[in-house]
Amino acid sequence: MQRSAVSKNTRQRILQHSMAEFAAKGYDGARVDSIAHRCRLSKNLLYHYFKSKEGLFIAVLETAYETFRSRQSDFAIRHSNPIDAMRQLIAYTFDALLENQDFIALLNTANLHKGRHLRRSPIIRSLYDPLVDTVREILRRGAAVGVFRPNIDPVNLYLSLSSLSYNYISNQYTLKVAFGIDLMAKKRRAIWLAHVTDLILTYCSVKARRR
Repeated sequence: MQRSAVSKNTRQRILQHSMAEFAAKGYDGARVDSIAHRCRLSKNLLYHYFKSKEGLFIAVLETAYETFRSRQSDFAIRHSNPIDAMRQLIAYTFDALLENQDFIALLNTANLHKGRHLRRSPIIRSLYDPLVDTVREILRRGAAVGVFRPNIDPVNLYLSLSSLSYNYISNQYTLKVAFGIDLMAKKRRAIWLAHVTDLILTYCSVKARRR
């Protein structure tokens, strides 16, 4: 194996084990020594790839965001009719969070630190600009064919549909205690996804009450 391939594989292995460490223990609780041990690398070699704990955490966040965004399939969404496109966006977002709950844990610790690590990333914003454009295009086409009302803010809409999925999954344990419901049961998840889809489509509908 060529040296560049070995370096790439080593970097990916570090990121994989770092993601598990940061997701389980948060930024403050995670230890570089523990990550190096998981990777079977010396701490010095780990720092050859990532210069600091903060730099490693930023790289982990970037990788997690890239993985999450890849699941939202902008291309497929853009080539569907507006109602189906909105349904797909909601489903892709819910499924992406459901299948990568370490991402939620990473977001929680990033928010605990008021986003200071994300502000140092040069790529996070660029990952979301295409998403906003996709949502805007869905809304534009929906309004053009008369199924969505005009002038819906694409950022507000995405914040609404993503937070409904995020809160459901991130709060599953406390909500289970509070309501005695297993939110992760397959039937319960399907009910919630249908509920969120109905809420968002009703809001977008031309029949929605305007304030």
